[in-house]
Amino acid sequence: MATPTADHYLEALTPSDDTKVEYMGEFSMSFPEFDEDGEEVSRTINVPWTTIKEIMAAIRSRAEQRSA
Repeated sequence: MATPTADHYLEALTPSDDTKVEYMGEFSMSFPEFDEDGEEVSRTINVPWTTIKEIMAAIRSRAEQRSA
C-alpha cells in the first residue's frame, strides 16, 4: 500500500459528493433504551452528514493551526 500524500489527506477531509458517499452510513452510535416490557435494548443510529462535516472541519482546522 502506498503512503498517502498531503493531497490525499486533504481530499479525505474535504466535504464533497465523493466523501459524502464514502462516509455516509460508515459511522454509527448505539444508545441504550427500554422496550415496552422494560427490557434494555440498544438502538443504533447513523451519524448525520452534517456532524461528519463538522468533525472534518475541526480536524482540518487543527492541522492548519499546527502547520502555521
